[in-house]
Order: sequence, then C-alpha cells, then structure tokens
Amino acid sequence: MPRFHCFEPDIPADAEEVSLGPEESHHLLRVLRARSGDAVTILNGRGLVFHGNLSASEARQAVIEVSEVQQKPSPAPAIHLALGIPKGKTVDLVVRQATELGISGIHLFKSARSEVPARTLQSKDKLEKWKRVAREACKQCENPYLPRIEVGGVLSDWLSQWKEPGVHLVAHPIREGGVEGFSCVEAGQQSLWMLIGPEGGLTSDELGLAC
Repeated sequence: MPRFHCFEPDIPADAEEVSLGPEESHHLLRVLRARSGDAVTILNGRGLVFHGNLSASEARQAVIEVSEVQQKPSPAPAIHLALGIPKGKTVDLVVRQATELGISGIHLFKSARSEVPARTLQSKDKLEKWKRVAREACKQCENPYLPRIEVGGVLSDWLSQWKEPGVHLVAHPIREGGVEGFSCVEAGQQSLWMLIGPEGGLTSDELGLAC
C-alpha cells in the first residue's frame, strides 16, 4: 500500500485527528487521488512526524486519523548555507537538494559576482516559491525539519559582521589547505556554516573577509 506525505506546520503534538488545509487536501485528494484508508504521513517541519490513515474527505477537506507520533532528533551540528545567489532556476535546485540533504538553513546574498537583478532579492513571490520548493522536498524525502530560507543583503556586509563561534567552511575550487569532511568541527559546536559563491565564485576580497 502506498504511503502519502503531507505538510502542515501547526499541529499539536497530541493530535489524534488532523484536518489538512485546502492546499494539502487538494494535493492529497485530487492530485495524488488518495482514498479512505490510505496511509498518510504528515510533517510539521519542526521534527514531528505524524503517521495515520485517511479517514474522511468532507467538502474537499482531508481528515487524517493519527495512529503514531514521532519526534525526530534535530541535526547536530545544524548545517547552514550562505550562498551568493546564482542565476535563474539554479536557486530552486539548490533549495531542493539542500533540503533533501538535511540542511537547516539557507541564506541567499548578493555577492560581487551574482548576476541577478536587485528585485530578485526583494521579491516576496520568489521567497515564497523557494519556501514551497523546500516543503515539497521535505515531503519527497520525508525530511522532518524544514530549512529556514532568508534572502537579502550584500555578502561583504554580512561577512564583515560575522560573529558565529566555532569552525566554519568556505567552498572554493582553488583554495589551499582544504579539509576532509567535518572532522575539523569543534566538539559541541551547535551550527556549521558553509559559504559558497555564485557562478564565477567568490572574489579575492570576499575570500579575504571570510578566511
């Protein structure tokens, strides 16, 4: 029997029955064509996973009878990407694959070599689209934690104010003194940031600020 996956952020941990919102109900009932009795897993994006079965679909609203709730441990350390925003639909791909890999946060900046208009970083529609891509990726791979996506600012300004403790990494194709894996991370470090440039990479000034 197939198991369907849904996303609803505001579900109490002790819920015995969940009524899905209009968007998720439509997707489950009309797009995926789930039927009464089908197994459904609901993610809330903050580590809770609800397992149950579709019990009813009244007025185009799907109702899930919950049989089990799991609290998944949060990633340790939490990995965040600081990304000089790339062109076009590359951001969609980055968000999707980063979510599938369990990245905790993505911060998109205007880097010196970012070839995107300023309006892209100011677009609420773009941000909402990328959040939607992340939600769909969570459902696809059953990632219980939805990454936080932030957009805006200039990379050099952000680097100049950097205050995160611990060891953090820069992805650069010609940098000397690379590291193997995450063995360099300090014991007990809560978060790890990875800085990545856009097409063309980071400039020497940006690397100087980062290293």
